[in-house]
Amino acid sequence: MMHNRSMWLVTAVMMALLLPETLLPTANAVSEPVCSYRNSEDETIFLKYLPLLRRGQDYVDFGKDGKCLKRAICTDTFKTIVEECGQQKITCANKDRFTGVFPGCCLKCS
Repeated sequence: MMHNRSMWLVTAVMMALLLPETLLPTANAVSEPVCSYRNSEDETIFLKYLPLLRRGQDYVDFGKDGKCLKRAICTDTFKTIVEECGQQKITCANKDRFTGVFPGCCLKCS
């Protein structure tokens, strides 16, 4: 009985994930708007705004040497906001108050 419920749940989740892909518009249709960011390695990164979550995707640019440089965020108007490490008021003392990778990656604390 429990196995059947688990299988049903897995099937329902897979259908929910795969169904939107089967309903994707054809190549002739207009694609959804996205934001773009050119990273330090000269690659174009595409970001989406997620209206149901009311926030945009973000991308942390670590550069070629792995050092945290910038963060790009997609806004609800599909403009890219770029934050640089130098703009952040972060120190080793207050680093623990920030959640996520950025801006904590701007510092190397001992």
